[in-house]
Amino acid sequence: MRYSFIAALAFAALALLSPGSVADSAANASLSMKSGANVTRLLLRGPKGASFDLRATGRADRLIVALGGVEALPGLPNPAGDRYVSALHTRSEAKGKLELIVELRPAAQCRTALSITESGGPLLIVDVTASTAAASKTQQPTLVKPGDGPLRKPFVVAIDAGHGGKDTGAVGGEGTQEKDIVLAIARKLEILLKAEPGIRPVLIRQNDEFIDLRQRMERARKEHADLFISLHADAYYDTHAKGASVFTLSEHGATSEAARRLADRENAADRIGGVALHDKDEVLASVLLDLTQNATLEASDRAAASILQALQKTHALHQPGIQKAGFVVLKSPDVPSILVETAFISNPEEEAKLRTSAYQDQIAAAITEGIRTHLKHTRPAAMPPSRNARQDLAVSATEKMVK
Repeated sequence: MRYSFIAALAFAALALLSPGSVADSAANASLSMKSGANVTRLLLRGPKGASFDLRATGRADRLIVALGGVEALPGLPNPAGDRYVSALHTRSEAKGKLELIVELRPAAQCRTALSITESGGPLLIVDVTASTAAASKTQQPTLVKPGDGPLRKPFVVAIDAGHGGKDTGAVGGEGTQEKDIVLAIARKLEILLKAEPGIRPVLIRQNDEFIDLRQRMERARKEHADLFISLHADAYYDTHAKGASVFTLSEHGATSEAARRLADRENAADRIGGVALHDKDEVLASVLLDLTQNATLEASDRAAASILQALQKTHALHQPGIQKAGFVVLKSPDVPSILVETAFISNPEEEAKLRTSAYQDQIAAAITEGIRTHLKHTRPAAMPPSRNARQDLAVSATEKMVK
């Protein structure tokens, strides 16, 4: 099996329309605003069947978003004190047609806009920063990170765009390279996850660079990732093969990785779940590794199930259930890890889809929905146990077994 993906993320599109017809009965939309030192992020969520259109106004100090299928936009945030947005208000054009007006402060500009259609309705994300002239006098703007939310510690998602650099991954019949496609999807996924309260996404590969497979794992562990997602595009000699797949580590792959970790523990101060193995005898190290790895595999399967369920709502699946394999990037013993094959780049129809920004948006939105469901079902209104928490559980169980 091979993997792959297309071009850089184009998120400066200002004509953003969500698909689907306007619902017969208009409903309310909601707007939230997150203010940071270098950026203000607006998140506009609409009901199912609604549409958003970010219109050009000819004025640098004003943005207008046309909301179709929306009756009202109650509870507008108060931008008093915000560095980039001075006012927010609405005006009604007709029943089920509303406009959101965003007034910008001097030297502010709309930097990026991204429209995503989720199962429950459209989501529009708009970032407002200092204008180019003003920004050049200060530090480079960065995307705002979600602050307020029910999670005390962010749930860290490591996003691994497969291949890169000299490793192109699979190549489609039209010359589409997997490495480009998956990087584009990874960037879109990062944007969506940043908009989720309590989630901090981390890109393992931010550009066209080659990274060793085990280095990808270790980068995720250094970021204290709670979930590792590797993105790929499948390929097969039969060009009719199609559909998305979700993989977790096989039992054989887990066993061989455990053996490798135990064999290497004398050569490196490896830490599993935050606990060093190099100073433990073989029996104790084996028990500790086994406890941690089993918990990680179970968490991987739960996350994979949620993401697979979200994918199948809008995408054909190559196989109906979670697939098992011994991929190296899935072998982290203390970071739940999954691999998503987004489509078959060897299939001409799916290659064409993979090249489109719309399909990439859909994949990113489905994975985001799956992660949201995973957190909701496994740890409602609470932060998933950090690696330190998993370490405490493993140490406690180990102490009981060796006493």
